[in-house]
Amino acid sequence: MALGAVVLAFVAVALVVNYAVPAFFDRPDPVPEEAVGKQVGLTRYRLGQALEDGTLTDQEIARAAGEEWRGERDRTPPRVVVRYAVPGEDKHYQCHAFTFPDGLKAGAPVTSQKLDDCPI
Repeated sequence: MALGAVVLAFVAVALVVNYAVPAFFDRPDPVPEEAVGKQVGLTRYRLGQALEDGTLTDQEIARAAGEEWRGERDRTPPRVVVRYAVPGEDKHYQCHAFTFPDGLKAGAPVTSQKLDDCPI
């Protein structure tokens, strides 16, 4: 009798999990702007971390920005332009400029701005 109750309880739990868990994981894909926004935030954070020692090398920028970027260290203020692929069916890109208003020194803030034209 106890074995029958355990089996019945197991079947009941299995049925509940079967219906509840798949619905839990059904989530619509994020909108493309949200996905690019997350990439931009991560790049800004990584560039700030790379600048903690007061230098910003090409390797550090590549690690922070990914494949397509351009450093403009001679510009005032210095900036890095990064090109992101926007997820979706039609392939297009978005460029963001990461600017260092206080220059390339340890602890300097990093700001970002979406560019209308992509220079990369």
